Amino acid sequence: MKKVLFILSALVSLSTTAHAMGGLKSYFSYSQFYSPDKGTFLETNLTVSGNSMVFKGSGKKVSASVNIIITFSDASGMVAAGNKYNLITQTVSDTAQRPSIVDVQRYFLKPGKYIMDITMTDNNAGKPEKYSSSEEIEIKYTPKAVNMSDIQLIESFTKTEKPNILSKSGYDMVPYSLNYYPGDIGKLAFYCEGYGTDSVLGADKKVAMVYYIESAETLEKIGGFFGVSKQKSQRVNILFSQMDIKSLVTGNYNLVVEIRDETGLVLGQEKIFFQRTNLTAKIDLNNIAAIDPNQTFASKYTGVDTLKEYIRCLWPISTPVERDWQETQIKNADQKIMQQYIYAFWKNRNDKDPEAEWLKYYNQVVYVNKVFKCGKQPGYYTDRGRVYLQYGPPDSQQQVPNEPDSYPYDVWQYYRLTDPTNGQIQTNKKFIFWNKTLDGSCFTLLHSDARGETKDARWQMKLKQRSQTNVNLDVETPTENTYGSGIDDLFSNPR
Repeated sequence: MKKVLFILSALVSLSTTAHAMGGLKSYFSYSQFYSPDKGTFLETNLTVSGNSMVFKGSGKKVSASVNIIITFSDASGMVAAGNKYNLITQTVSDTAQRPSIVDVQRYFLKPGKYIMDITMTDNNAGKPEKYSSSEEIEIKYTPKAVNMSDIQLIESFTKTEKPNILSKSGYDMVPYSLNYYPGDIGKLAFYCEGYGTDSVLGADKKVAMVYYIESAETLEKIGGFFGVSKQKSQRVNILFSQMDIKSLVTGNYNLVVEIRDETGLVLGQEKIFFQRTNLTAKIDLNNIAAIDPNQTFASKYTGVDTLKEYIRCLWPISTPVERDWQETQIKNADQKIMQQYIYAFWKNRNDKDPEAEWLKYYNQVVYVNKVFKCGKQPGYYTDRGRVYLQYGPPDSQQQVPNEPDSYPYDVWQYYRLTDPTNGQIQTNKKFIFWNKTLDGSCFTLLHSDARGETKDARWQMKLKQRSQTNVNLDVETPTENTYGSGIDDLFSNPR
């Protein structure tokens, strides 16, 4: 499996002090392949940061040079393969633009275990320091079986004009020596080979090279990140593809490549781990299965009834799609899925601190449950509680409990409100709630001039039904005396 080493693995600490110490900052990775004519080989990929090397030269022309020694020793200590060489950058006149070095080498090694030793030295350093690393590797290949190469991540590629060390399948491929994809990288390109499908299945049989992304923690497939290349069985099956990862959210993942026969049976599988940071992408509800709730704040909340309640209280600020999902999952009552959803819901709203965002909101839920509850109905399910959670506290409020000819009512005004369910912004919007049951606590929304809210042209007639006898539906405002009424003024000019 491909491995990525930072500053030659053992020298990780140098990555943060390279400039201060003058140390080399490099990224090294390797991938195993197989040639039907020459056998198994290891392809190494080394990138040395230009800013970590010392540039020297005559006049205004300067360059950097790094000495590389790499050996592969077998169990007896004998060197089976290796190389010693210098890497030299292109010559530049502006040291502010220091080019990095990208180097690819191939070492043919028979199946077995080896010790890989690497030593790097900056040839231009005043007091050259040798940076060394040692690691055990294993070359694997099983005759008369389906084998696969490692998955090689690709930084860039161009059509091959003249075959060279970077050439594969008609393209010159520059390896991507990291396994980290920041938000500004929107594509994940990769290369992988399969061997021996013809000897296992017979020549020209249908095979498929399937690739997808899964969660590294839960191994759940991530919806929308899947592809397939339909091929015929042969000595070497090649997969060179790329995936759009603009919508892939922050997380730890595996890129998986499989070889399958025409029945779908998996004949071989390879994986490579990578990390993704993407602060702009939102978690798709179809992909929450990839979330490991034990690694999130949602793991603190257990018990189906508690989780149901926590999801129900999100309804006032949820989109229509989220509300549909909530209704379905509350019925299913799966604890893990509900934990995954709570985390995803708040992660989409505050990527840096989803738990803080949840606790801030839940404090508001506690408040509305105390102030706006209606009998056994929690406050967040009442109209006033829902409006309060959806738009926040009103800028002005006037409750009138005992006007002579009106039912008890409550007038709220918002100077500016933002609807979290759709992002719309409105100004100077009013809501009037009434208590038709006269029980003192259960107010329902009678009328509002806000978009998406209940509108009733006859709201004043309904509010004053205790004194109005006109049943003509074309009459929208009271025509009879309304002693002591202040609703017109309160609605038009809230206090």
